[in-house]
Amino acid sequence: MITYILIGIAFMFCIEHLLSKEQIQQQLTYSPNIGWTERIIGILFWPICLGIFLYNFFKTMFKL
Repeated sequence: MITYILIGIAFMFCIEHLLSKEQIQQQLTYSPNIGWTERIIGILFWPICLGIFLYNFFKTMFKL
């Protein structure tokens, strides 16, 4: 259980780090605000969030 939560925390840290990058912010059409509710949901449901993130990431990178 603790491993699951630690992976979720690391995942959310990476997401927030990526969103703070200048290159990424230039490509976004809006500025996402991640609050504590989104962080907790991201930590608890990180496998689902990871799947959604990867799908949208590759969709954007390869313009499918």
